[in-house]
Amino acid sequence: MNRVQYIRKRIRGKVLDVGYYACTLHQEVLAAAGKENVIGIDTEGPNQPPQYIKGSAEKMPFEENTFDTLIAGELIEHLKAPENFIKEAHRVLKAGGEMLITTPNKDSLMNRIFHNNIAPLHFSLFDTKLLRGLLERNGFEIIDFSYLPYTMESSEGSSKPWSFPFRRAISVVLPKKLKEEMLVTTRKKV
Repeated sequence: MNRVQYIRKRIRGKVLDVGYYACTLHQEVLAAAGKENVIGIDTEGPNQPPQYIKGSAEKMPFEENTFDTLIAGELIEHLKAPENFIKEAHRVLKAGGEMLITTPNKDSLMNRIFHNNIAPLHFSLFDTKLLRGLLERNGFEIIDFSYLPYTMESSEGSSKPWSFPFRRAISVVLPKKLKEEMLVTTRKKV
């Protein structure tokens, strides 16, 4: 399973795709949920309400308890104040709503050796413990914590695309917590 398959499997109800503009994931979200059920917010891209809103993940212009699913694919590492985003996600999700996060794993073996997760726009890097703590102290329960190797679809801007086959192969023998990408499903506590 890759990042897109993981996310598509969990989508339900009214969906907010945060940071939707920068990659191909949004097209998959639209296909899975239906265009009429998806709203995208990003600092880039068009401002075409009601479907697309130009705005910040750290201060979203939505009412409380609006969404059933919130997707943050390769987003949280780009935020200077990720806790503000988590609080906003909690606010805009309905009780029992799910948030799906994918982000680089700071503790992965490949990231430790090659520093693949170090990039000019990566302001907030997480390991399992840091991400779990951030989510739990802000009203989320962890439903699933999975790990995958990076692939081109999850890291389109990679400066080392030649490395993906090697990274996939080495991932087969690595313990889960040493893999490159964390995929987390959380639920807003009631």
